[in-house]
Amino acid sequence: MVRCLARVWARASRMYDRALPRGGRALSRGERENGGTMESRSVGKVTDDEVLRLAREVADRLLESAGDAAGKADLADGAPGIALALRYAAEVFDDSRYFTAGRIHLRRTAEASATAPLQAPGLYLGTAGVVWAVTEYARMEPRYLPTLATMTDRLARQTLAITLHTAAGSVASHDYDVIGGAAGWLAALLKAADVLGGRATDAVGQATDRLVDYLVELTRDDGGPLRWFCAPSHFPSIPGPDGEPTPLPGYVKNFPDGVYNLGFAHGPPGILAALSRPDIAEAPGSTADPVAGSAAGTTDSESGSADPAAARPHRVRQGVRALARTLDALRIDGLDYPAWANLLLPHPDSRRPDTGAAQVPARSAWCYGPPGVAASLLSASSACGDPEPTDLAVATLLGLERTPAEQQRVNSPTLCHGLAGLVTVYGRAAAQTGVPELFHMHERFLSRMCSFADEDHPYLFPDYDPWGKQEHSAGLLNGAAGVLLALLGAVSEAAAGWDELLFLTPRLPRADAPRADAPGGAGAETRQDRGMGET
Repeated sequence: MVRCLARVWARASRMYDRALPRGGRALSRGERENGGTMESRSVGKVTDDEVLRLAREVADRLLESAGDAAGKADLADGAPGIALALRYAAEVFDDSRYFTAGRIHLRRTAEASATAPLQAPGLYLGTAGVVWAVTEYARMEPRYLPTLATMTDRLARQTLAITLHTAAGSVASHDYDVIGGAAGWLAALLKAADVLGGRATDAVGQATDRLVDYLVELTRDDGGPLRWFCAPSHFPSIPGPDGEPTPLPGYVKNFPDGVYNLGFAHGPPGILAALSRPDIAEAPGSTADPVAGSAAGTTDSESGSADPAAARPHRVRQGVRALARTLDALRIDGLDYPAWANLLLPHPDSRRPDTGAAQVPARSAWCYGPPGVAASLLSASSACGDPEPTDLAVATLLGLERTPAEQQRVNSPTLCHGLAGLVTVYGRAAAQTGVPELFHMHERFLSRMCSFADEDHPYLFPDYDPWGKQEHSAGLLNGAAGVLLALLGAVSEAAAGWDELLFLTPRLPRADAPRADAPGGAGAETRQDRGMGET
């Protein structure tokens, strides 16, 4: 089990590493051709027909071959992610070939997991990701419901078997994060339970309640180190020479006293997003016992109830508000736009986040940086009915235009740390807020992403590592499947719902009209649902 988790975290650690600041990297071809920064790339506005043509081309290439991804059982870069992308391609293009191919990838997932069973429950690296993909197919074909029920019960039992620590210094980022931790597990369980209805087992309800209480506990601030502080003993690790987990050398060197992670993928924005789901922030849970040490059993001051289930929604909203305020307080001072670092050092005396230490803004991406934080704040605002997180989120997203190119570090068209992620973040933000300038920024990111299409690339859209080296991946987070989903979501309101995977919360109905007080003025153009069935 330890060796398996070490292998899983070797892959998760590469995701951490890709998002951290780098120096002296080579430039990608697009950067070399455009004066050294991707931000200087000048492209015209892409049309809907062009977006659909590119999406069709990517889907067709994934039909032909998914390369090494076809043999992997994880959502991040394996067959489940490709199955998910093809399922939405089938819906947008009304083409059963894509749905059939997606089903084949689900079967390959089952075969791969039979050969090498998924020992970890993670959303992007384990069982929860398979549950997510099967849930999407079960929504369209009831034949998948028995399989979904079995897999969801397995996921629930996996999470129930894991000890959940809540004391500061005993918590690792991968215990609670989106990629491999509790935030991702919770979102997958809730999504599956919604589709399963009465088929969901008691274990599913017990697991979801336990995870909600655990994540709420992590939002508590008792005046000492924050609960999600990661001590060196819990750093992400890779297999050492003896095969046992060894902390990443870069973390040990740069953060000898521990670290606070601020990214959506591995930090508290993911907790915020998971707790902002309407099925927990607005509805009571079951009567399962809360995680030991939580405040779930205390009398709720507003509801007056000692029942954990009855008190849970109020406590969730309290936790969401508290964590949103914490993120606001951890912004970098001295900038004329809101921004956050990748990681914060603990203060040498208090071990609380040291906001007075020198900080460098994180790259502009979903995984780390202002866009991902803003996405979580939008979800929090909806969950609590508070306007302040939305105002901060909008200011953050608009501030990207004033962020220097060297700080943005966007050198890829892909999802995790590239333009596909920005297209999706800004698409949801524009639809939710009605702010015209967010819509225009979404359009510009979409055009820039499309400009990376390369007919010579096996999947049309390459990925680039932090040094500008071109990589070939069919997968979801760093490959063609993620770009395909971003393309489809940009031109179809139905397909836009895929972004629940990225933000952990379902997409809200579109804002009725642009905000009159927003930059760009009232009455600015807003993207409507194309209803595109075919090109």
